[in-house]
Amino acid sequence: MKKIFLFALLATLSCRKEETADYAKVHKPKDTIQKTEEKKVTLDFPEAYGFLEKLIKEDIDGQEYDDLQIKKIPFSVHYPNDGDSYTVSFSIVQKSDFNKDGITDYIVKRNSEGMLGGNVNTNQSLIFYIMGDKTNSKEEHTIYGYAPFSYNVIDSTYCKNNRFVADIIQNYRVYDTEDLQSATVSFVYKNNNIYEESYLTDCKLAQLKSKTIFKTVPNISNRKRTIDGHNYTEIISETYKNKDTLITADLTGCDNLLLTFETSYNVQEQQMDNEDFKKTTALQLLDFLSLNTLFSKDISAVKNYFNENPMTNEYIKNHKGYNFRILIDKNEGRKNQLRFLVNIDKINNENQIENWEIVTRKKR
Repeated sequence: MKKIFLFALLATLSCRKEETADYAKVHKPKDTIQKTEEKKVTLDFPEAYGFLEKLIKEDIDGQEYDDLQIKKIPFSVHYPNDGDSYTVSFSIVQKSDFNKDGITDYIVKRNSEGMLGGNVNTNQSLIFYIMGDKTNSKEEHTIYGYAPFSYNVIDSTYCKNNRFVADIIQNYRVYDTEDLQSATVSFVYKNNNIYEESYLTDCKLAQLKSKTIFKTVPNISNRKRTIDGHNYTEIISETYKNKDTLITADLTGCDNLLLTFETSYNVQEQQMDNEDFKKTTALQLLDFLSLNTLFSKDISAVKNYFNENPMTNEYIKNHKGYNFRILIDKNEGRKNQLRFLVNIDKINNENQIENWEIVTRKKR
């Protein structure tokens, strides 16, 4: 009986240590990605072939390609891309029933290799797919393994105590230092989201009682919770729609509350460059947000400042515990439309301003 149970457990959780040769090694500044000379190990998951084929066809999405390999893992496709060719491959890193619904879920590595290490087509992501059935996902959550200007680079991944663990290092293209810092992070699926475990224990925002932004739920046309691919905090995204009003909102952060609102207005041509009109409209937007979100106090602090001061596109820093701005610009591609972008950062911890400080949950 014990042997049967052990076999069932192994079938439910299949996890392996990722060979570091599969990941971009960028410890030293060079023009190409450095990779260790280690033997690659790729486990085969025949039951996932249908899903991987679906992913690769979605990636193609009408693009011209000259080679397609879908007979064994990793599945891959090569794009000629007008002489700047690159190859995209998909492989399974881990399979498990993360949400305990009886359907196998996957962590998929999407790897894109361009002609040079710094090429925009050279990047890597780890995508957590929560499956609705064998070939269709109902959730996906992405963390970045490597991109030319991503903040962090994943060195390797492995499983430990049923946790998905990643060793990460600062990307030398972003951090201009000889002493690149590294860290180890671990991920779990909990309450319908992927979390980095230290977020749950060390971040103030993890303790928010309400995980919503707007008060009126019936007017929320779209709502999503996921993980930030760079600093591994939770992101709550909502779209408020009521008649002609359409506002997108994001909430994220660790100790510091980071709020973003964006909307656009159709305006008459003579008002496009009218600064008084822009300010009046922005203040009306802040009034609306203050009344209709759970963050009235934070939004009112910004409104009170701009009631007494000029409104520019510059960030206002260190004002009563807040950093904020209202960016107003012409909406490209839409004539006679202005875009309003509101950023509000409530600073509870001055040691968590930069990405790596947030990743490591720095306190002092």
